[in-house]
Amino acid sequence: MISIQTEPIERHKYIDFIVSLSVELHAVNKIGLRTTSNILSYLNTRLNWNLPEIPSPNSIKNWVEKSGYYIYKESKSSIYTNDYAIILDESMMIGSEKMLLTLGVQADKKEDSALKANDVEILSIDVEKSWNAKKIEGVLDSIENKIGKSPLYGISDNASSLTKAIRDKTYIHIRDVGHTLAMLIEREYKNDKDFQLLNKEIAAVKFRECMRPSAYLLPPKQRTIARFMNLSSVIDWADKMLKSFHQLTTEEQSLFKFLFKHRKLIIELQALLKQINHISKILKENGLSHKTANTCIEKMKKLLTSQDKKTVAVAKACIGYLNEEQGKLTAEKTQWHISSDIIESLFGNYKYRKSPNALNGVTKQVLILPLLTKVDANTSTINICFKTALENVFLTDLNKWKEVTLTDNLTVKRKNLLNAS
Repeated sequence: MISIQTEPIERHKYIDFIVSLSVELHAVNKIGLRTTSNILSYLNTRLNWNLPEIPSPNSIKNWVEKSGYYIYKESKSSIYTNDYAIILDESMMIGSEKMLLTLGVQADKKEDSALKANDVEILSIDVEKSWNAKKIEGVLDSIENKIGKSPLYGISDNASSLTKAIRDKTYIHIRDVGHTLAMLIEREYKNDKDFQLLNKEIAAVKFRECMRPSAYLLPPKQRTIARFMNLSSVIDWADKMLKSFHQLTTEEQSLFKFLFKHRKLIIELQALLKQINHISKILKENGLSHKTANTCIEKMKKLLTSQDKKTVAVAKACIGYLNEEQGKLTAEKTQWHISSDIIESLFGNYKYRKSPNALNGVTKQVLILPLLTKVDANTSTINICFKTALENVFLTDLNKWKEVTLTDNLTVKRKNLLNAS
């Protein structure tokens, strides 16, 4: 029998241990609210916890939102005593609205690894029908007031509204390495007839064979938007298919023989993407510095001797990008972040959990994101005092935040209209 004795939480019937376990099962381990409640019921019986009542899914949902809100509303001014940077991006359209997420991070990059969720703080969660530079500037003004000073630089993709807002605020703009390198490739290949034909034939075979025995050989799924961000996986697949072609059955060879007429393009892109991915990895893990920029420039110069004009054009554009970003560094030993991958990861985490009904839009469930920035990488526990969080946040606080920050839930609007008729 396990004895669970911790101090009770004011206004709550459950102790800190049960609250933290529930929130961590749902937030960290991606277990649904109802399943989390069922797991607690099982543990209560199996380990003889003797809980008089099992937390309901709704109670667990409230704990997640309250603790997330508590973290989100904490003062961030004491965290950034030194220079800080911001990472900002718009989410894809969620129902009828877009979410603008702004993260804070220490300006100087110290670790030789890509940014993790617990390296950042969520400075702002904002929702609008659409975003323009003026609205984004307003968000950045609020963040400055919250922190007490402006960021040293801002990282974003190349979206015009984001870049204009950062420029108008006179921040240094660091262009995200992943999006920018993909954009440089896209400029050269998007309208290339051979590339378009390869994509068309790949799409056709995926559509025809998805429910047939040869489906196990189909290429990986690409992103709907920003397809050039994961072009490597498809080209790598095509390269491996060509190398393994002799092992296919006669019928399978007939299906994928179209790859041979694109062999030159596949080999060309494979070599280009290998170098692009290499410099991307260097910059994401080690940050932007004079050393990393020069290293990457030297690697791209190797492609300037290529016989393919598009490869040379992309290499020149990459070198230009690296020189421009390097020129923004403020000192010889400056080392900054240059990737916004972490914000993409947080968006993905939220979209994984959100309702499949697009009419719901962004809900209070988004308050799970601040919790993810407090997860201990070694123990998978959330480093906050749940007792303090729950005692200091009321449901009325959540409802007020919802009214100010979120837009009307179209599912509720639809239901009210149809029920009234």
